[in-house]
Amino acid sequence: MSAASASVGPRTVDTPEELQQVMQSDFPPSPEQWEAIRAPLEPAVVVAGAGSGKTTLMAARVVYLVVTGQVRPDEVLGLTFTTKAASELRQRIREALERAGFGPGGPDRAARGEQDEEAVELLEPTVSTYNAYASALLSEHGLRIGHEPDTRVMADASRYQLAARVIDRHTGRVELLSDSPRHVIDYVLRLEGALSEHLVDVAALRGFDAAQAPRFAEALLAGPKKTRDDVASAFARRAEALDLVEEYRRLKQALGLMDFSDQIALAARLAESHAEVGEQERGKFKVVLLDEYQDTSVAQARMLRRLFGGGHPVMAVGDPNQAIYGWRGASVSNILRFGEDFPRGDGAEVARFRLSVNRRSDTRILDVANALADPLYRQFPMVAPLRSGTSAQGVVDVAVHETYAEELGWLAEQVRAAHDTGTPWREVGVLVRDNAHAADVFDALSAAEVPVEIVGLSGLLRLPEVAEVLATLTLLEDLTANADLLTLLTGPRWAVGPRDLALLGQRAEELA
Repeated sequence: MSAASASVGPRTVDTPEELQQVMQSDFPPSPEQWEAIRAPLEPAVVVAGAGSGKTTLMAARVVYLVVTGQVRPDEVLGLTFTTKAASELRQRIREALERAGFGPGGPDRAARGEQDEEAVELLEPTVSTYNAYASALLSEHGLRIGHEPDTRVMADASRYQLAARVIDRHTGRVELLSDSPRHVIDYVLRLEGALSEHLVDVAALRGFDAAQAPRFAEALLAGPKKTRDDVASAFARRAEALDLVEEYRRLKQALGLMDFSDQIALAARLAESHAEVGEQERGKFKVVLLDEYQDTSVAQARMLRRLFGGGHPVMAVGDPNQAIYGWRGASVSNILRFGEDFPRGDGAEVARFRLSVNRRSDTRILDVANALADPLYRQFPMVAPLRSGTSAQGVVDVAVHETYAEELGWLAEQVRAAHDTGTPWREVGVLVRDNAHAADVFDALSAAEVPVEIVGLSGLLRLPEVAEVLATLTLLEDLTANADLLTLLTGPRWAVGPRDLALLGQRAEELA
């Protein structure tokens, strides 16, 4: 045992209030959270509703296990989807452990002595994204399956360029896919990624299509001819795309490249073919926490099952109602069938915990949310409707406007009114259906002199200086992109006004 853990020593934590004191947090864990926090070291799944404190739960679970002496900090593995989420979880755990005395900033630092600081720094949980963990596995064990450690990972832009090169060099017949290279590229990349995420090779998909196409045709004989033609065309288009997928994969291999879906697929293959890798990982990590498990893909779930199945203490946290990655191979069945993939060693039923207390929203807001989500609750009965952690009622208003412009104007007025009554700008949020609406809201609020930021890439693209660069690049590739041409002509560089454009249009008609 390290000097750090020996200096602190295990403690007894029997109540939520005692854990609150250890973590020096503002509130004790809720009764629902406490049951999951103190669960035995065995497989378990936590169905956590929106705003119910799943990140807090995972951090508290780590602190509880470390403080009670069940594991060391460095024996904990936490996986999540995004770098931002991993950073937040890592920071939460680090700060909680430091407040509990298990970190370089903890209250026992003087007792440890400065000579132990390097050892303490190393005693931290491993928290990363699923892809980063798969990458680390391949770096350490990839040669077992012939994977070269110097293989480079491509970003989305590089994938697009590589697929464009494949299509440009392709000499086979492409008649049904599309006459637009951009759409063909998108289709090929989606299909190739789906194959990797589901661990299906091209030959297997070809065999499936060959067997199923006649069955579809026979089943649709009594239906409209257009439907039969559409289905037959879909099979034919996929057959053409599979030729391009094969060429894309060959080019990736020749250039020593892979993408993020390849990382997971290769790591799953590694875990399945070499049981000793799982033995090493289980010896290294005594506890595994899986965040947003409802969004894991088939390949991710299989990799984790091979590495940490068989009764290892794995706690998956997620909510089927919040699944958002089905478009890229995620399978909500992973959390629904968690007990089948990660059974207990004694064969007993895997523990299932629920978090349903939402501390972010007032009662009336959650009543509306529950009513809207009722079809999902009926589909997934293991998910409990959300309950408010406060007695405040809250306000929900519904407004209907005759025109879209009136709605945007009303929205700007409401945001300004909220600010005028004392709400800081940063505490006002606007949700929209898609990025096109977000751009319109951005323009409306900016015109009303409201400081606004669009979260995500679409917000960056709305900045004038970025919009002009994007328009220039678009025009270099497509001279018929009239909207982008107008963006440049009406911008500060050329400052061609609407009247000048109208006159230019008239002159163009005369010349034509």
